[in-house]
Amino acid sequence: MVGLSVGEKHFIQGGIAQDLRSDGRKRLTYRPIYVETGVIPQAHGSARVRLGATDVIASVKAELGKPSALQPDKGNIAIYVDCSPTAAPMFEVGRGGEELSTELSVALQRCLLGGKSGAGAGIDPTSLVVVEGKVCWDLYIDGLVISSDGNLLDALAAAIKAALSNTGIPKVDVAADATSDEQPEVNISDEEFLQFDTSGIPVIVTLTKVGRHYIVDATSEEESQMSSAVSISVNRKGHICGLTKRGGVGLDPSIILDMISVAKHVSEQLINKLDSEIAAAEA
Repeated sequence: MVGLSVGEKHFIQGGIAQDLRSDGRKRLTYRPIYVETGVIPQAHGSARVRLGATDVIASVKAELGKPSALQPDKGNIAIYVDCSPTAAPMFEVGRGGEELSTELSVALQRCLLGGKSGAGAGIDPTSLVVVEGKVCWDLYIDGLVISSDGNLLDALAAAIKAALSNTGIPKVDVAADATSDEQPEVNISDEEFLQFDTSGIPVIVTLTKVGRHYIVDATSEEESQMSSAVSISVNRKGHICGLTKRGGVGLDPSIILDMISVAKHVSEQLINKLDSEIAAAEA
């Protein structure tokens, strides 16, 4: 928890009320975002995203597995986040880092993978199937928080989108002589790779309510003054892919609808900025 004096709290809240935050930004302005790709050579894809002093890494590892019996036409995707003990003072002692890691992992799965039916998923699990019911790719997406200065969820989602853009899945050839009852033999190519279509992967826009107003890309100091926060994942078409809320204070449905409208507007600029940063990093 960020320790602030009464004067500092009033300064932060007063600035937000006047649409002039402590670092000079307006309520709906993100900090500059920087992207590096290919930062972990051992992974199939990876990326590092910096958002102000918030610094995160995402990596993607693919392994051949077997689809579940309930969803034989879909591959498996798992997202897990770890917080470095040096990322923030609260992570060094107690279980602060573990609890936040779990919270972020669940929120990312909810916002990026859609519901249990797969509706709203930013990553198409059917694209991971090699042989229906028998062979699929299992994707393991790992996030690491290196430095925390607020808005971790948006930064991690951006890093995952960038890492998937950097991901090459080896091409798989299936032996044609296998019977329908056997587990087919597969050959994994060392030279040919399939790239992910990441155009449908959403970004996450977190709106943090401080006093009567809400802001995007809150710093740690601003988050310490929040009553609640709503994270909304939005894709390029403006479709809502997922939503999650934290903070104990309830929100009127009309406020949430307004937040969704604002998130759609803000997401356009964020997607364009992120896409240009990813393209520059990949080049």
